[in-house]
Amino acid sequence: MLSPLLPLLMVLGSSVVYAASDDKPYGGRLQVETVKDQSVTDDGKTIQYPLTEHPQVKTLRIQIPSGKETGWHYHSFPGYGYVLAGTMEVILENGRKNRYETGEAIYEIVKIPHNGRCISTIPCDLIVTFTSAEDVPVTVMVPPMEESSAQ
Repeated sequence: MLSPLLPLLMVLGSSVVYAASDDKPYGGRLQVETVKDQSVTDDGKTIQYPLTEHPQVKTLRIQIPSGKETGWHYHSFPGYGYVLAGTMEVILENGRKNRYETGEAIYEIVKIPHNGRCISTIPCDLIVTFTSAEDVPVTVMVPPMEESSAQ
């Protein structure tokens, strides 16, 4: 009687073991550190994944010389970044400023103009991955904001 149930019990038992080991990913064989864990972008808006018939994931490495800036732009899709080196300051159109240091994660602001500046003495080096759609730009440049509105 137990033999037909044995495969089911094995699957259920291994699922419980797998779920319970979530606090030690990869069975504890690797060092794993959560860099950032939140359900909102860095301006506090809920993260929303794009609905599209033609999904695409795009990863960019962005290098910004010390003292230089990205220029005013917005992102059409969610992006998730990591600062490999340097210190970035991102100014939003409403004047809010976000600062990102080496080793910190960025949850890109979507559809709101902002400008990034490398404020460290060393160049800023970033990796950013966007969940997007084929043939749609992930970054759209916009005319510069007035400095008084960005302060």
